[in-house]
Amino acid sequence: MGTRIALIARKLRRIAVPAALALMLFSGTGSATSDIIEAGAAQNQFYIEPSYDGTSVVLFGAVDRDRLKNEPFDIAVTLRGPVQPVVVWKKDRRAGLWVNSQRLIFDGVPNYFAVLSTRPLADIAPLAERDRYGLGIDVLSLPIRDEQKNPPSKLTRSEFEAALVKQKNAAGLFVEEARAIDFFGVSLFRTKTFLPAAAGPGLYVAHFYVLQGGKVIGDATARIRLRKIGIEARLSTTAADHPWLYGVIAVLLAAVVGGATSYLTGRRA
Repeated sequence: MGTRIALIARKLRRIAVPAALALMLFSGTGSATSDIIEAGAAQNQFYIEPSYDGTSVVLFGAVDRDRLKNEPFDIAVTLRGPVQPVVVWKKDRRAGLWVNSQRLIFDGVPNYFAVLSTRPLADIAPLAERDRYGLGIDVLSLPIRDEQKNPPSKLTRSEFEAALVKQKNAAGLFVEEARAIDFFGVSLFRTKTFLPAAAGPGLYVAHFYVLQGGKVIGDATARIRLRKIGIEARLSTTAADHPWLYGVIAVLLAAVVGGATSYLTGRRA
């Protein structure tokens, strides 16, 4: 194992991939579950500050071509953010107005979900295999809240799911990209994706899969955490721990800003 690591590190230097990435790769950045692939993230901590507008996440790894017997293979990478409930409303036209008429609460929707692969997912593996490993937005599990009364029919539920996916796609929070894996040499690969500000803080988990003949034959995992710092963190903590205080501060700030605006406007007049 030590000889193989040294060989991969020399390859990394030779093709000008930063040495820091090689060190992180083999020092525990990712926790590989198969010796066919070693993988990780170039950076495991990101911080949300007042000027934060999103960040790029670089994921990389190496595959053991000897174990793959030099046969063709594919790489697929998923990055999933923390889950939360999401309410989707359906609007109907009543008395000439569009109003919310029905709603469906999804109970475990990832804030962010990306699938990056060497080829289109349908060409890499059959639906059953993709469903087993969550490879694709079309196989993403979107459970609804159990206590909802009068759950919609299957057809109506599919409409809500389609609306949810459409909203997430438009916000850049659901991403699916084929041919998004770059190879360096024979065994080394890299990919990247963008986390928009709307993705929010929390733990993000990257899963790396090696596929051959339509089956997953190796995998690895890496974890990335997005944290709030500075005033963003203090406001978030106050809102969670003391909602009444946060409400008072918000009202006071609104009053101060409104008063200042009125004063300046009156002086200019």
